[in-house]
Amino acid sequence: PQSAGGASPAAHTPPPPPPVEKVWHLAVAGEVSGPFSKAALGRKVTDGSLTRETHVWTPGQDGWIRAGEVDELARLFTVLPPPPPPPA
Repeated sequence: PQSAGGASPAAHTPPPPPPVEKVWHLAVAGEVSGPFSKAALGRKVTDGSLTRETHVWTPGQDGWIRAGEVDELARLFTVLPPPPPPPA
């Protein structure tokens, strides 16, 4: 038998939640810091406190990985200008 109202349950399903931005933790010289947003990590790349060799971790990731090996973070390093040319 049909339920009263005849509305399909799918019509009342809320939209999926927006994707939750990952947060990242850093391990530098044996000290763990974070969590940081990707935007915050971009600023750390700019000021030199995050490099490709820095170990990072995000919930759901299996252990610590170098930032340069994480596709999502490796892009942060490609926006930096190349080193200046050697002096003439």
